[in-house]
Amino acid sequence: GTHNLISLILFTSRWNMTAGASRPNPQGTFKVTNVTLSKTFILQNYVAEIQGRPRYVVNNVSYLTPNTPLKLADYLKNGSRVYNLDQFPVKSVNDNASYGISVVTGNHKGWIELVFKNHLDVMDSWHFDGFGFYVVG
Repeated sequence: GTHNLISLILFTSRWNMTAGASRPNPQGTFKVTNVTLSKTFILQNYVAEIQGRPRYVVNNVSYLTPNTPLKLADYLKNGSRVYNLDQFPVKSVNDNASYGISVVTGNHKGWIELVFKNHLDVMDSWHFDGFGFYVVG
C-alpha cells in the first residue's frame, strides 16, 4: 500500500476555563524560527478488528467517546476514571487493537511534532481544532 508521511508542528497551550474573557487570536504573532521540539508523536493509521468489527485505529487504538466531555472531565475530575493520561503509544503501535480514551500531556508554550503515517490504500484525512499548526513537509 501507499505510505504517506506528513509532518506537522504545533504550538500548545492550556486555556483557563474559569476566565470568561475573549481569547487572544495568535495568528501572525509567532515567528517560527529556531523551534525546539518538546515531544514527537508518530501516529500510524490502520483498519483493525475490535470485538469482531472493523475499526479505524491510530497506533492500534480506536477512540471511544466518553460520557463526560474531556475538558469538563479535566476541570471537574482531573480526568479520573474518564480518560487515560499519558498511556497512548505516541511512538509505537499497541500489539492488540482496542478502544481507548487517551490524553497526552505537553509542555506549556512547547512545540510538538506530529508525524502521520498512512498505511491505508486510500488518502486519509485528519481534523484539528485549535491554532498554531504549521505543515513543514
